[in-house]
Formats: sequence, C-alpha cells, structure tokens
Amino acid sequence: MSRLVPALSFCCVAAIGATAYMMLRGGATATIGVPTQTPVRDGPAADRFAALQAARRTCTKEALDRFVAQLREQVEKLPDDRESWRLLAEGLLERALQRSHLRGMAVGTPLHTELPPETKADLDAGDAALARARELGDDSADSFRIEASLLSQRITGLLAAMQWNGRIEQSLKQAGERRQDDPQLHVALGLRNLLAPPLLGNDPGKALEHFEFAAKALADDERPAVFAAMASYLQKKRQQAIGWLDQAVQRNPHNTFARVVRNRLRAGEDDPFGRDVTAAEAAAR
Repeated sequence: MSRLVPALSFCCVAAIGATAYMMLRGGATATIGVPTQTPVRDGPAADRFAALQAARRTCTKEALDRFVAQLREQVEKLPDDRESWRLLAEGLLERALQRSHLRGMAVGTPLHTELPPETKADLDAGDAALARARELGDDSADSFRIEASLLSQRITGLLAAMQWNGRIEQSLKQAGERRQDDPQLHVALGLRNLLAPPLLGNDPGKALEHFEFAAKALADDERPAVFAAMASYLQKKRQQAIGWLDQAVQRNPHNTFARVVRNRLRAGEDDPFGRDVTAAEAAAR
C-alpha cells in the first residue's frame, strides 16, 4: 500500500501534464502556410487602418489615447458601424500592447504574471467592442485575428494559457480560413512559434518564415522585423539579427526597444531581448 500511493500520485501528475500538453500544444493553425505573394490592403478601411498605424508608430500612449477617444466618439455617432467598432477594438489592443513596449521578451515567459489594471480595462473594452461588431454582422478575418490577440494578452501563466489557448487557436484558424494572406495573422502565428516553450511548439525557424512574409507586406510596421531579429538570434545568427533590427529602426526610429536591443547585440551582450529597457538605455543614442 505504501508504494501504491506514490505510484497513483505519479499517474495523476502525469495525466495532468499530458492534458496540459494537449491543451497548450494546439495544432489548429498548423495548416496555415506562408503565402508566396504579398497582398495589398486598399479601400476606405485601409485609410482608417493607416490612421491607427500612424498613432501606433509614435510609440506613445498619448497618440493612442487620442485615437481611441476619436473612435469612441465615432461609435457614439454611428452605433451601427461595425467597422468602427472593430477598429476601436484594435485601437484598444494596440494601447494595451504599447504599455509593454519596453518589456523584455523571453521564450515561454508571459509579459505579466498579473495583468495591470489599465491593461485589463483595455482588453475588456476591446472584447466588448469586438462583440458589438460581431452583433452587427462582422465575420471578417480581422475580427478573428484581433480576438486571438486580445485573448493572448490575458496569458499570465500556465493556468491562464490552458484557459485561453484553445480559443486563441480557433480564432486564428478562423482568421486563416477567411484570409490566409493577412500579414498580421502571420505575425500572430510567428509569435506563437517564437515564444512557445520548447516542449509546446517553439520553432524559431518556422517563426522567421512568418515574420519574413509580414515584414515584406507591412512596410509601415517595424515589429515583424524586431520579431524576426529575435528568431534569428535564437538560431545563433547574431549578424542577421542585427540586420533585422537595422531595418526595424530605419522603418521606425521611435521604436526604442528595437534600438536598444540592437545596441546590446552590437556590444555582444547575452540575452539582449530578455531584459526590460532601462531609463538610461532609452535615453542613450
């Protein structure tokens, strides 16, 4: 009997571990391949998306505050405009991401162990705005991609990952079914390959394929190049990583994280992506 209890305990732990592995491993997005042709975003929606990107490229919360305030005024005037509701959700997502602009990135490590109140408020408001767009008939690839990104920001540890991973996978799968060549979708897919723990799908080489496509397609967004740099660094390609960061800084000199990490790489620092940016590093040139 004394040996039976430890054996049963081990089996229970193993079963829990296997369940967690299956829940986190996902696989619903494995069939979404990297396109060979670069898509073009045009039409009225493209102009409004460009306005969001212009605010985001400042890398300041103030610009995104103004953008979100403008969209909130827009949906008050036109409460049945589903594109405005969806864009509001994306603006709130970008503002939540901006708060982590200077945070380090590490494989298998969430940005937060507990969501800051302001970030949680933006994610909650983003969910509500997206739900309203869905009520108005929004079934777009953008809608499902934004949903996946909002949910991803809620991951603060293993239990949260187990809670949200299935929905994230399904949202990305649905986005891919509607528009497989969406470059922002490939940023999201690349990040899952890049930041997942080694036992749960970490694949810097596959991540780089997604980021290379996104970097070509999103000429006004430097972030795919930043992520490509990290994927290159994890493959021990330091000079290639520096080249990607050169591209990122050239595209957007306001991206302090890209500039600081490039300086760290040039100095030969270990773990250049993992540390938060300090005030001294942000002020240096």
